[in-house]
Formats: sequence, C-alpha cells, structure tokens
Amino acid sequence: MKIALLAPIAWRTPPRHYGPWERVVSLLAEGLVAKGIDVTLFATGDSMTSGSLDYICPFPYEENPGIDPKVWEGLHIAHCFEQSHHFDLIHNHYDFLPLCFSRLVKTPVLTTIHGFSSRKILPVFREYNRDNYYVP
Repeated sequence: MKIALLAPIAWRTPPRHYGPWERVVSLLAEGLVAKGIDVTLFATGDSMTSGSLDYICPFPYEENPGIDPKVWEGLHIAHCFEQSHHFDLIHNHYDFLPLCFSRLVKTPVLTTIHGFSSRKILPVFREYNRDNYYVP
C-alpha cells in the first residue's frame, strides 16, 4: 500500500518546538514505515522522515514571515493532489481545505480532524462529507 500523508506547513514535520499536528503526522509516518508501508510525507522541505519526503514549500511559513501562508498552502495542497495517482490513499492532516480537491481525484481521501478552528468551516464539511472519510 502506498500512502500520501499531507502535513501542515506552518512548522517542520516533526516540529522543532511547537507543532502538534505536525507531531502527530510524524509519529504516524514513522509508525507506518516501521510496519513496511510505503509512505510519502508531503511537508516542508526541511522535514524529516524515514519514508519519502515530497515538498514544494522549502521552509515553514511560521519561521519565514516573508512568505504568504495562503499562497504556499495552496501550492502545497495542489502539489500533493497532483501526485494522487501514485497513491492508494491520501491521509489529510491539513484541516478542511484539501477536501475541496477531493472530487478532482480518484484516490480516496481520509481526513484526521485535529479540531475545528471555527464553525465557519462547516460548509466545506457539509459539501464534501459524502465523498470523504474521517478520523475524529
């Protein structure tokens, strides 16, 4: 099985300091690789993994105030989904935004819900609920 893990790019995976979602993705990646699963981590270019690393954003945007987070988030998510045909599963840890790409690919998308930032994101979950899978 080939799994794409889509990590946030606010911090490195695993994080140097703060970065709880990045920490979860790192632990999951290392555990899956240890079980012999082919894992590609989509994260920042300075991230570390025993699996394969694929990236478009070289450094975390929280550590580089000169880059626009929305621009790099869009590039990062699109980059992962453009590679979707190489994977059996995309495991999304990037909150709601990647759900908007899920109907554009045949690869199933599993989203871990780390927490809701706001009730304002619920329209995305309502719209894409029937096309996705979730880990609460």
